[in-house]
Amino acid sequence: MAPWADALFANDRIWLEKYMDELSLNFKGDKFTTSTPPRGVTQVNINCLNNSGMGCIALAIEGGAEKVIMLGYDCQLTDGKAHWHGDHPAGLGNAVGVKSWPQAFRMFYEMHEGANIINASRQTALEVFPRESLESCLS
Repeated sequence: MAPWADALFANDRIWLEKYMDELSLNFKGDKFTTSTPPRGVTQVNINCLNNSGMGCIALAIEGGAEKVIMLGYDCQLTDGKAHWHGDHPAGLGNAVGVKSWPQAFRMFYEMHEGANIINASRQTALEVFPRESLESCLS
């Protein structure tokens, strides 16, 4: 596995500040952000169109990944929820731009033309990436 594969990408400085202590205890991988980083997080200069999911993909591509497999990129209000884990507490964003994400991912895909990006998410509003089942991607 590539060294960057065990990494967290967050572009939300407020989220990082709120959860940094818990994150440091429970996540031992590398941590990246495009925001001003707290201690223990590396700031990277990548164009992720203000979306941490795109940041993960861009980080993998920059790290030399030959293939990126997307999981959990539903990019829609699945079952009426903004996140799989429920809403964030007050003061943190709750994916208010969900409806704009498919177009943003289209722009992102065009920016990374030639990258081998496969969407293996079970449910997704994204139509721009080739789709495959996770089982197919891993076989």
